[in-house]
Amino acid sequence: MKLQSLNYTRQQNVNTEHANSKKKNPSFGNPAVAFATFIENNGFLGEFLSIDTFGMMAPRTGQGYLRNRKELGHLNYKAGREELVREVLSGPAFFYVPLLVMTGIGLLRGKVAKVQAGVLDSFKPIMQKTTASLKDSAAIKKNFVKTLTDEAFQGYDKEKGLISELSDLMVKNVEKTEPAKKLRAQAVKVITKLNKANGKYLDNASTIQAGGKDHDVNSLFKDMRNYLDDFTKKAEKTSDDKETFVNKFHKRAKELRYATNILAVGALSAFLCIIPKLYQTGDKFPGVDGLNTGENTNAGNTTTAKQPDKVEVKGAA
Repeated sequence: MKLQSLNYTRQQNVNTEHANSKKKNPSFGNPAVAFATFIENNGFLGEFLSIDTFGMMAPRTGQGYLRNRKELGHLNYKAGREELVREVLSGPAFFYVPLLVMTGIGLLRGKVAKVQAGVLDSFKPIMQKTTASLKDSAAIKKNFVKTLTDEAFQGYDKEKGLISELSDLMVKNVEKTEPAKKLRAQAVKVITKLNKANGKYLDNASTIQAGGKDHDVNSLFKDMRNYLDDFTKKAEKTSDDKETFVNKFHKRAKELRYATNILAVGALSAFLCIIPKLYQTGDKFPGVDGLNTGENTNAGNTTTAKQPDKVEVKGAA
């Protein structure tokens, strides 16, 4: 019995060490974990681009380069390039075209054009509660963050030190004292730990409620930076009182957002009309290279049927 006890203990220790080893070195490897994290952090965009790139674009482009390789004696560079251009423009472009429109309008009319109307509605009551002077940009940003966090974390009784940590990250984000990507990554970790400790948003622990709306903290950091950047720049130049200015700013910001949406949809629709032209890049599809013997073909890659010889039939006149 004693010997069995020793053996069992030893086997249990071996199993524990093996389990710990698997935790430290996951079987999928770091690249796979990083890839999965990218998809999770970027939502539908990350999922779409990943599936489109590795499930469609890469295989089709590879197939283009390998098409008729034996007949050509080398890779089919024309077909590969054509497939790549088509896949890049007809897949990711569905996201990049609207993004380019928003970026352009943001440069011309202000970064608030990138903030959704629903987010603007949630920011308005928070801004109305701030007590800072319109001429003091730094005070507006800090006061906005304080008002937001005071409201968002009512009822959070555990790990309250994380609230202060998250608030500091928000201030650094809107003041642009550190790289935005780094701050967002830290914020995701802090809010996730805070929500789990308090039993909040267990299905999506990176969520924070502000202004009566649930926000993903990663998106919230982007929106806060864009919103407060525009708000403070325009507030410094206004002669209106705070209430009037806040109402005017939000009215114009929502109008700009709606106009941006219309332009983005219009640009994407126009682009969709161009896509069919991408499939007519030449008179001859490059996939026939290596199979074309130069006989019985024309510029449109259609065979010309050979006409039968005329036979003279002799008969009575």
